Amino acid sequence: METFRFGIMGAAKIGAKFCDAVRRTPGAEVLAVSSKSQERAEGFAQANGVPKAYGDYRRMLADPEIDGVYIATTNNFHYENMLLCLEYGKPFLCEKAFTITKKEAEEVFQKAEEKGIFSMEAMWSRFTPAVQKAKEWIDEGKIGQIALANYNFCFVSGADPSHRLNAPELGGGANRDIGVYAFEILSYLVNQPLLEAKTMAVRFPFGSDGTVGMLLRFAHAVASTQVSFQAVAPETAWFCGEKGSIQLLGGHKGGGAILYSPDRQELQRFLPPEENGFVYEIRHFMENVRRGCLQSDIIPHKDTLLCMELFDLCDRENPKE
Repeated sequence: METFRFGIMGAAKIGAKFCDAVRRTPGAEVLAVSSKSQERAEGFAQANGVPKAYGDYRRMLADPEIDGVYIATTNNFHYENMLLCLEYGKPFLCEKAFTITKKEAEEVFQKAEEKGIFSMEAMWSRFTPAVQKAKEWIDEGKIGQIALANYNFCFVSGADPSHRLNAPELGGGANRDIGVYAFEILSYLVNQPLLEAKTMAVRFPFGSDGTVGMLLRFAHAVASTQVSFQAVAPETAWFCGEKGSIQLLGGHKGGGAILYSPDRQELQRFLPPEENGFVYEIRHFMENVRRGCLQSDIIPHKDTLLCMELFDLCDRENPKE
């Protein structure tokens, strides 16, 4: 089968990780990178072995050799970048947070479906072997019906209001940067209809959310997420039922999974080899585009929309002062 050629929108650091993952993926290559700055695009291309560099997104999207696009810009630009991909008929994989609001995400998905173009949020952590192993154990009934789950993820982002992690104008804040991992991994493994949600947030003086908690009532479970840019603690995730529990090691990075018995004894430990976890979502993206699919079965549109809905809720329940 012919090589699948990617174009990257945005010359960001995460794009370098994507390039490394593509190099590890048979039948794939990054052909081009684009940025609003020709100098930045050329610097990224040289540093990451990318053949083509464009100082304009439209010029890259007009390249007939590009089979799919990875969007690696800041959150505030995702919406317009995805619409631009659709204008040029390019399937895309867009970094999280997918958009700033649910309304924007709905519009993107609707236009993608109307045009028959595959679109997907780059929630790479759902594809890691550790998360897939935890899902296998849950689907096999190893821990029974999940009744309780929690996900904690925090680190200190610093006090620079202009940094992409913090800046409100760039779509920064703990929820959209790391809360997206906490909820989308948790909801994937709990796999029950969400019935009710309550959010709480502490904001930085410059406006973006620094610490966020969500209390979630699913059909048969109560779950919580706690994320923060203002605290330091290990990333932890637990999924508990009447027959046992599962712990994710390394959280969203997919370091491993442990299965415990009802009396809290370790039954099985799954430790995958360390590697660039982007390779799994890249393979999935390529397969779906080649098969003519419109959305992923691992990160379907409805899951992305639900996450955006919770972000909207958090903004309403915890307005800026």
